[in-house]
Amino acid sequence: MKRFAHLISIVTLMSLILSACNLPGSPMIPITGVTETVEPSIPATEVPATLIPIDLAGPLMEVGSKYPYVDGTILVAVPGGTFIMGYQGEDNPIHEVTVSDFWIYSTKVTNSQYALCIASGLCTRPDEENNPLFGDFSQANHPVTGVTYEQASQYCSFVHGSLPTEAQWEKAARGPDGNIFPWGDEAPSCNLLNFLSCRGKTTPINEYTNGVSYYSAFDMAGNIREWVLDWYSASYYSVSPTENPLGPELGEKRSVRGSSYQDGGDSSLAAHRFSLRPLENLPDLGFRCIVGDPTYFAPSCEQLAYIGTGPSGEEATCTPDVKCNDVSVSQAAVCTPRLVPYTIVTFNLSDSPPDSWLYDVPGCSQISGENKFVCNPSGPYIASVEGSCEGTNTCDSTCPAHYIKEGDVCKWDGSGTIGTECLPGATYDPLTQCCSAAPGSAVNVNLCPAGYYLSDGICYSDSSFTKNTESLNVLFNTCQPPKDNGGGGGPGPTPISCGVTCGGCQILDPTTCSCVSDPSC
Repeated sequence: MKRFAHLISIVTLMSLILSACNLPGSPMIPITGVTETVEPSIPATEVPATLIPIDLAGPLMEVGSKYPYVDGTILVAVPGGTFIMGYQGEDNPIHEVTVSDFWIYSTKVTNSQYALCIASGLCTRPDEENNPLFGDFSQANHPVTGVTYEQASQYCSFVHGSLPTEAQWEKAARGPDGNIFPWGDEAPSCNLLNFLSCRGKTTPINEYTNGVSYYSAFDMAGNIREWVLDWYSASYYSVSPTENPLGPELGEKRSVRGSSYQDGGDSSLAAHRFSLRPLENLPDLGFRCIVGDPTYFAPSCEQLAYIGTGPSGEEATCTPDVKCNDVSVSQAAVCTPRLVPYTIVTFNLSDSPPDSWLYDVPGCSQISGENKFVCNPSGPYIASVEGSCEGTNTCDSTCPAHYIKEGDVCKWDGSGTIGTECLPGATYDPLTQCCSAAPGSAVNVNLCPAGYYLSDGICYSDSSFTKNTESLNVLFNTCQPPKDNGGGGGPGPTPISCGVTCGGCQILDPTTCSCVSDPSC
């Protein structure tokens, strides 16, 4: 089996796409009052409307409507109307609320989408401690975490939107008849959401298809919590207006909705409320946006083609017969008998063929003849591994509606559209009615829609048809000597020995309890 090391770049995907530039003017946050007749509640037994092709001159505001947006997300329509809000709690009494029409992100904002805003100069990086793998290719489709309320608001303004109000968020989660959980009334399980004891970490934003809400929004429970627009008050919903409540005028904390991979089932209730100070951030806290006008931006003149289910729910034209291997990376932090820290990083390949894979820990030393590295403080080091795929049946890539395929690139066909605005780095062409960039500029390179996986210049809707990638931060033990408490010493870290004594130019590998060559000798 051929195995070789390769330096894997962890530079942010979207930073490769856009050069820093400024968005002219301040985007309007489209929160409006009730301007249309309130629609009656929809019975719980009503089946959402079948997805139909969207007229780019204006998508339909009805249950089931979807619309691809400028940053690659899929917007879903939430028609205005009255719904049941609350769940018999002190801070969430049951009451009826009426909201106007709005479009909401079907998925949480991803790391790669947030990187787009950073590259434009209009957003700042997430907290490194609470999003240590931000910018790593393996986390591109995971929700961005480690962001404050202001950072979340800045991104939504960047895409001409806003954070949802608590009322908007809860309607998108519960539907018109007040489902207990986003998917209905069935008790939470690992088949429906990523919550306590399921995965123990974030997951891609569109993985839990069985747990979508009435309006086809993913992860309205589980994965990570979400910032919303309102200031938090425990008593607000006992005195709030019944139409388009915006929350208290002032407060000390902002409201947070949803639940995370660290929460139990009770927190998965769609009416559950939480709050944080605006400057706080967490490893399981992110956001999604709402949009008032989905046609504000013009389409991109070019997009990458895709294989599998289409961005707006179109059925796959072909299923590739592809076999991809599984790769993994693990670590063992060790103290020598002299309390000197080091860490063994081990890469593994399974489910092969194919046999090809790439792995490396830049800055660490590889043990000769093995898939292991020895890392010494202080780092930081990121260990990364990438698998490979092979297949007997390849599928032709497809373009979204209103695009013509040229190779694996989709070009806008000139169909009419309302929007004339572009994201930073692109310019609106009134002749083609789309956004383009100067030849050779970074914004000519396109990425995949949110939740898709880029492989060899094509977007795949199914991650099983793409290369498996894993990465981790290399950690070290503190290896402090035991404290002397006057009675023979207190507790302290005990060097791992496994009963094995290693000779010169050898170190202990605690994963196998054996001695391996020290590459530093």
